[in-house]
Amino acid sequence: MTGLASRIECQPAYVLHTRPYKETSVIASLITLDYGRIDGVVAGVRKAKSRSRALLQPMQPLHVSWRGDNSLKTLSDIESCGVPARLNGRYLNCVLYANELLSRLLLPQAPCPSLFREYALLLLQLEQITQPNQLEPLLRQFEWQLLTSLGYPINFVSAQGHNLQAEQYYQYDWQSGFVLSKQGFLGEHLLRLQEKEWQDAECLKIAKQLSRIAFKPLLGDKPLLARQLFQVHRASKQNSTQPEFTQHKQPCEDLSCSTR
Repeated sequence: MTGLASRIECQPAYVLHTRPYKETSVIASLITLDYGRIDGVVAGVRKAKSRSRALLQPMQPLHVSWRGDNSLKTLSDIESCGVPARLNGRYLNCVLYANELLSRLLLPQAPCPSLFREYALLLLQLEQITQPNQLEPLLRQFEWQLLTSLGYPINFVSAQGHNLQAEQYYQYDWQSGFVLSKQGFLGEHLLRLQEKEWQDAECLKIAKQLSRIAFKPLLGDKPLLARQLFQVHRASKQNSTQPEFTQHKQPCEDLSCSTR
């Protein structure tokens, strides 16, 4: 796919972010199936009688059309193509975190169909899970798919291209990969992560550290706004008298890879 036609019709999409534009319009950032991130103007959507107003929400499956040869498109024919995921608390925060990563890291108009499907799967799985310890594996898998789509996959081989050894320790560098070290990540845990074995608490801890290392040069020094939501909800959890886990209503601990 070498470029975008001046008119694209009925493209599957999700809203990542919107911001006001002029008096009655918004600029929306979308992730689409075949064209990656698309930014476009939705004219008149802030008017009270706009039929598209209620559709431009996170987690709402859409079909969207647009026209334009510049980076900022004109969006039109916005239609629902499914029931939106109904999430709140820590589950909603996880989606907002994923949306912010996509908004900041995806290049405009760079196709990433596998990542679109992974994002849709994340929304579905967040609705279906019943235990809080299932959240982190879902986020780590999504983060690693995003890194792969960006061209920075976490490959579980040494910097020299050799298989990791269970009894050895490694440091991770986002450019060169895993390097033998006297301390660091135990090879046994890395091999478990390679096989997507998320049950071990130490493996989950290492997975988050690996994501942190890999995303840091991509995100730079600008903090994630979702990080602030995690902090607010973590404080709410500490002051709450709720049971430890109530499905889709528990305040969210910091599950992000952000260090800020």
